[in-house]
Amino acid sequence: MNALAFPRRGSLALPVWLRGPAAVGLLFLLFAAVWLWHLDSVALSPPADNIEQLTWMRSLEWGYYKHPPVPTWMMWAFAKLAGWSAWSSYLLGALCTLVSVALYGLLLRDIQGPRFALVGVLAALGITFYNGRLNYFNHNVALMLWVSASAWLWWRLLTVPRLRWWLALGAVAGLGMLSKYQYALVAAGGLWLYVQQGLWRSRLQRRGLLLCVALAALMCLPHAVWLLGRSRGPLDYAMHSSLGAGLGTAARAAWSAQWLADWLFNRCLPAVLLLVPVWWMQRRAAPSCNEVPGGRTVAGAGRALLCVWGLLPPALMAAMGLLWGVDLQLQWGTAFALWTVPALMLALDIREKSLGEGRVMAVAGVVFLLLQGALLWQSHDSSAFGRHPPGMPHWREFPSQALALAVAEPARQALGGPIDIVSGPPAASGALALLLDEKPRVLIAHDLSISPWIQPAEWAEKGVLELWPPGEGPSDVRRASNGWGWRVSGPRVLAFGHGDG
Repeated sequence: MNALAFPRRGSLALPVWLRGPAAVGLLFLLFAAVWLWHLDSVALSPPADNIEQLTWMRSLEWGYYKHPPVPTWMMWAFAKLAGWSAWSSYLLGALCTLVSVALYGLLLRDIQGPRFALVGVLAALGITFYNGRLNYFNHNVALMLWVSASAWLWWRLLTVPRLRWWLALGAVAGLGMLSKYQYALVAAGGLWLYVQQGLWRSRLQRRGLLLCVALAALMCLPHAVWLLGRSRGPLDYAMHSSLGAGLGTAARAAWSAQWLADWLFNRCLPAVLLLVPVWWMQRRAAPSCNEVPGGRTVAGAGRALLCVWGLLPPALMAAMGLLWGVDLQLQWGTAFALWTVPALMLALDIREKSLGEGRVMAVAGVVFLLLQGALLWQSHDSSAFGRHPPGMPHWREFPSQALALAVAEPARQALGGPIDIVSGPPAASGALALLLDEKPRVLIAHDLSISPWIQPAEWAEKGVLELWPPGEGPSDVRRASNGWGWRVSGPRVLAFGHGDG
């Protein structure tokens, strides 16, 4: 497979610093460094989703009470290399996002050409899921990696079919389903391509599909068995949070329309703002008609793949809202939004050859830098450190450092030793645990049934630091300056006589 390399000569419009695979890698590194530093500097606490994964990774399970297991396994493996910290989750999230964008760019290069790929990558990096949330690591970010890998493998199946590609797709599909059940939308898109492109006529492709499905099912079997043995699991969580919302007819139409508008004109707005001047400059250059690489048959298959990946997932999710009253979540676009970009580029008739005319690529680079600067400024200005902080409370403004300073030493004195377990609301307890030297485990919401990394006997054997939100908790809790309450309980408290429990 060719690297995501761009023309080295023959196009003066392409800046020298944007030529070659090494330069594209440098672009990704600079993008990650700037955004990760910025996002850490404007937040008082790590993203709640990152804290969730860092909490769950204390025990490798076949599933967790809210989500399937693969994102947590990935966090566990990465933390073995990089350590257990908020920054480990930031780096893993950025790595998943940028590898996904790199696979996306390589695919665009193969289908449409290197300039088309570069514009597609620059536009995708403007989508707010991938800059303002670059430090996020959760099931949506993990799913994005499997969505991009699936698209790359489907392109191989459409152009150079081999059984090994089917086996690889089966493995990716299994990992996708074990990351988030929303991978079913990707499977639906693949089946659409399978029928639309006539792959079913080939004996090799029929055998390959069966092998793919069998391998994916085998990988998911242990998780399915785990689900059957749980009264509280991902399906129950989904039914109580979004799938079982049962919105009324008017609310369905209004919310589905708002959800699609947010996808295209909010999350993807910077990408649209980059593509419009590129389209306008291309029209001014008035290039002659050009063919995309590979001829009409291959080009048709590539366009079909890009349209399916870019349009079918949001269409199916909107249909779920309209037909079944699902409460569509805005973050559901994370894994799929970048694929909207090439679909828009095809609709605008942006072409490889015309991108090399005049100064089209130079304009794309300048607009990209201006948009990134504007996004960084907006992110800072709307933070707790900016001139226009959010009117509604946001998790990133939660003062976890202040809470740790107020609670840690008194709790250790009351316990007569180190803090082994923090019990309470998951985000606040996890944020506190990350700041404590002991790196204690978190007992989620004081509930042992959803915290398998803590054995029931430990509750009685070890001292526990309990946290309570402002206005909640027993009468004997101590209150910190921000209203959060805490107390300690356990045998050491009774032995040393310092605590409240």
